[in-house]
Amino acid sequence: MRRTLAIAFGLCAAVTLLSAVLFLTDALQAEAAQERRFAPDLVVQRLVGGRPALVPTDWQARIEGRPGVAKVTPRVWGYLFLPSLQGNVTVVGFSPRGEALPPLLVTEGHLPSTSEPESCALGRGLARALGVRAGDRVRFPGPGDRGPSCIVTGVFSSEVDLFTSDVVLVREEAARRLLALPDGEVTDLAVDLTTPDESRVLAAVLTESLPGSRVLEKRLLERVHRLSFGRRSGLVLGASLPALLVLLVLAQDRSAGLSTPERREIAVLKASGWSSSDVLEAKLYEAVLVALASTALGMSLGFLWIFVLGAPGLREVLAGWSTLYPALHLTPQITLGQLLSVQALVAGPFVALSVVPAWRAATLDPMEIMREGE
Repeated sequence: MRRTLAIAFGLCAAVTLLSAVLFLTDALQAEAAQERRFAPDLVVQRLVGGRPALVPTDWQARIEGRPGVAKVTPRVWGYLFLPSLQGNVTVVGFSPRGEALPPLLVTEGHLPSTSEPESCALGRGLARALGVRAGDRVRFPGPGDRGPSCIVTGVFSSEVDLFTSDVVLVREEAARRLLALPDGEVTDLAVDLTTPDESRVLAAVLTESLPGSRVLEKRLLERVHRLSFGRRSGLVLGASLPALLVLLVLAQDRSAGLSTPERREIAVLKASGWSSSDVLEAKLYEAVLVALASTALGMSLGFLWIFVLGAPGLREVLAGWSTLYPALHLTPQITLGQLLSVQALVAGPFVALSVVPAWRAATLDPMEIMREGE
């Protein structure tokens, strides 16, 4: 009994880790896919010394005249370090021209209007971290000793938590003051195309016509996200290899042979009229029951770890975002094929290794087994 419980515990621990990594990776990839729905077809940046720099606003006119370009939106945004949170927040500036922002859901108050110059709206995660509500006044650090202050007019969220968890939405003029951005320059340019399938061609044309530019394609983001999350999950599984080896050690111990009480049990069954096939069938049912129960419990614990507890200790490794972003609420993306693959990967070898020693013991003479205990 103790041996069976030890093996079941090893199976459960291995499946918990394996399923948690798979569940978290798929959930993060689904969140990234939601983000790409609202991303522009192209993002034009400027590089100086191999690092992103500010983009001159005259690039907008040079891009708008290109065939296939539907709209070019200059964007003013950047990161601001908050000492109180020991993390970065994302400052996004908006103007009456209209910005390439995703659909926002206002949960408290209202978004800043053009008639409210000293106002801002905070993402739900940031508002919770700062402990502020609509109507409060907050002051952000600026280039000088004291940065500008603003009145929080509202708190907002979005179906893509990445866009709103750590976002400060302010007027473009206020964003320039907070980020120390001069007039005539923007952070980047968001380009929407009439035919998104031609993004690769237009990206090559813009790169050649705009010296020092870097053009990011929306279609390539999918590959980048897939490779990034896949590499991180592979590193986590590789680092947890000793825990997975426990399963192999237990399985090998199981295949080495049955214990003396188990062999005597088989001898008693055969002496009472059981055939070798009956013994094998009973042992097969026992192994299948232990494997299915352990893997089912392990996957349930993996689900609770990721989607109920928030993946503590694992989310920071796979997500790789800033201090505020761990407030992300992940949506399960579990499929039947995924569950069956985990079952087959773990339960299949265990059942196979459990049947072999039972078959060896079932073929022995009952009297021989009983004499071994004398």
